[in-house]
Amino acid sequence: MFVTRIREETHDRNIIPEARGHRATKTVCICIAVCIILLYTFGIGNYSITQIVFSLTVFFLSIPSWNLIVGICEFSEEIKHVNARYNGHYLKAFKASFNTKYMSVVIPSFILCYIFYEEEYLPNFPRKISFLLILLAHFLAWLLGIQETSPAGISKIIEKKHMNVAHGLAWSYYVGYLKFVLPELKNLVKKFNEENNNLLKSSQMCKLHILIPLSCKLYGDLNEGDENITFLKEIPPLCKDRAGIKGRVFKNNVYRILDEEHRPYYCIVEYATPLASLLQMSDIASAAFSAEDRIQQTKLFYRTLKEILENSLECRNSFRLIVYDDSPKDNMYRPHMLSTEILKHLKQQHSEEYNLNQDTR
Repeated sequence: MFVTRIREETHDRNIIPEARGHRATKTVCICIAVCIILLYTFGIGNYSITQIVFSLTVFFLSIPSWNLIVGICEFSEEIKHVNARYNGHYLKAFKASFNTKYMSVVIPSFILCYIFYEEEYLPNFPRKISFLLILLAHFLAWLLGIQETSPAGISKIIEKKHMNVAHGLAWSYYVGYLKFVLPELKNLVKKFNEENNNLLKSSQMCKLHILIPLSCKLYGDLNEGDENITFLKEIPPLCKDRAGIKGRVFKNNVYRILDEEHRPYYCIVEYATPLASLLQMSDIASAAFSAEDRIQQTKLFYRTLKEILENSLECRNSFRLIVYDDSPKDNMYRPHMLSTEILKHLKQQHSEEYNLNQDTR
């Protein structure tokens, strides 16, 4: 049993990568030691401490100075998204554009340059020594974390390479559910109308309205979040063989929504279920997923899902994404905010359909 377990663990290590350790840091320390040895070999001992410290500081200072310029450029881009990404907080956008570690190094480096600066002692090092000092400065900068990418830079890389949590959730939601539910929705609604006096007769009622609250708070029954919304009926279920489950059932619900004058509207509506995962992740400390991260990922989830569905020929014109900010405004609870958002989209779709019909005449 013990030997078998060892073999299994060895096999897992060959397939599943372990968390990265500190070998890179140890290698950098070795490189620093090698640089120091080579510097003494090439005769740096013939120069004064003042010359060596001043030159090394200048080389070292060039690294955070360049990063500072890059940070300014990134900040100019983040200003454009300050409302959507940082809720209008310019300070947050500023902090996201810069690596705070090198900010704490720039001032001491300038002080060292000022203390050790004496024009008559400016060194004229041979190329070998200058090259080694530049390498030493870069190794020290890496060791201190000065060359780390800023939060905005990391976010840009993650979004560009589609490595967000939201990206994976959006694709999973599409491939595992929407891809086969939405194309069948029209036929299911047709069956529903035959049994219910053509209740969902207009085209906007035949779409699946997917709710995306930025808080990721999902109610089991929409009536819990808004009294003006009540469950009416289920449309005929869709049965498919999925992942070894024979005849797996997928259901969608029809809700009745009342406007301010208590006039009824009907539509198929439900929450985007992957948002529950984002909410739970922000509640688990080990996930290292803050409330701000959750909001940003929810926005990216909406954007990614919208792009996926709009590029899907089989799903086109069978959905409506309703993203809304359900946080209290001015600390005021809005009891009918959800019904208002749904009705706004229903009326907007009706207006778009009317304008389209007018243009085709």
